[in-house]
Amino acid sequence: MPAEESLYYVNQVFEKTSALPSGARDTQFDDCTFKNCDFTETDFFGCDFVKCTFDNCNLSMVKFGHIGFDKVLFINCKMIGVDFSHTKDFLFNVDFTNCILDYATFMKKKNRKSKFMNCSLKGTDFTEADLTSTVFEKCDLSTAVFMRSTLSSVNFVSSYNFTIDPEKNLIRKAKFSSSGLAGLLENYGIIIADTE
Repeated sequence: MPAEESLYYVNQVFEKTSALPSGARDTQFDDCTFKNCDFTETDFFGCDFVKCTFDNCNLSMVKFGHIGFDKVLFINCKMIGVDFSHTKDFLFNVDFTNCILDYATFMKKKNRKSKFMNCSLKGTDFTEADLTSTVFEKCDLSTAVFMRSTLSSVNFVSSYNFTIDPEKNLIRKAKFSSSGLAGLLENYGIIIADTE
């Protein structure tokens, strides 16, 4: 069992590692940076990450049971199949830039005002998530699932390949480009033709 003080890290940089010094469970990280780490299938049960950055890390199939994420930024990370639905709801706040989040799950998560910048979100599940005022910038949302999701004031203007049913989601004041309207009307069998 690690010493009590080793379960709390502040302002540390962890680079090119696949294991943390105290193991990956029940540890708190404040203002820490993780660079070029491979945490594939790691179990982070009970950890808390506050104001942390993951840069160029592989987090595919990690286990996030009872995890706290408060103001956490993921940059250039591979996160295929990651399930955020079991993370703590309190202060849940995550942003993503240039990440692969294919088949990730945000089911029932409240992640308002978050940013997904230039991300691949193929098959990602946002069922019953509250994404109010979130920005999806240049994201591929092919086969992403939006069902009973709160998408009020969400910005989809530069994103593509999404299918969103307006009757099964709250989309008041959400922003779409004219080229993205087809993704809102697909369930109605309407054909949108460009005029020359």
